Amino acid sequence: MSVQNEQCIYIVSTNDTWKAVVAAILATRFDPQKIIQQQNTENLFQLTSDTIVILDNATFGTNVVNGIPPIQRGGQWLLVNATHIDEANIAEIISKGFSGLITTELTLEMLIRALRTIENKQLWFSRDAMSLALKVLVNSSETGQHSLNQLGDKYLLSCREKQVFFHLLNGSSNKEIANQLHLSLSTVKCHVSSILLKTGKRSRSQINSLLMESENSSAQSAAVANISFQCA
Repeated sequence: MSVQNEQCIYIVSTNDTWKAVVAAILATRFDPQKIIQQQNTENLFQLTSDTIVILDNATFGTNVVNGIPPIQRGGQWLLVNATHIDEANIAEIISKGFSGLITTELTLEMLIRALRTIENKQLWFSRDAMSLALKVLVNSSETGQHSLNQLGDKYLLSCREKQVFFHLLNGSSNKEIANQLHLSLSTVKCHVSSILLKTGKRSRSQINSLLMESENSSAQSAAVANISFQCA
């Protein structure tokens, strides 16, 4: 297998008409010479981090998800023409290495925006899918606690910031965090601002993506619930 050395966008589908439509849409924003149409994923291995693969779920279903996953192939993978059942299994899809998912009714409308987001190394999932994935990630075990602690160490979060970070991942508002941690609202706002600054994120939704990105990079779909941090 040869390593892919140039940035490319692969459109993978057995539906030639659909591929042609997608290629035409992409050609308005990306270099047409770097848009490659393929029938399958057989040669898509050892991809560079800049390579993006658009995978048509309508023709492949779960074959790639259950076969050799994207995380072992490299590149950034976007699952399109997905169903709401796929969204229900979003945590598993993320753990396999997919960087984004678009359901059938939104695929053509949101494709360019999704690609731009993924191109910037961000995840692209709907708000509902992100919330569902986070619920799975906050439902159990030591693996999630390890990931959360790793993130705290990576971004040099203080003990109190780790506590706030955990509650942010649980979807708590600033007021709820203040009540849960017995802090003033202004103190919580300061901690949230500090977390955003240290992680380089601009919003709560981007903070949420940190945990999923961490799970994705380590090929894990485990969770982070019932975690408590003790400050010295």
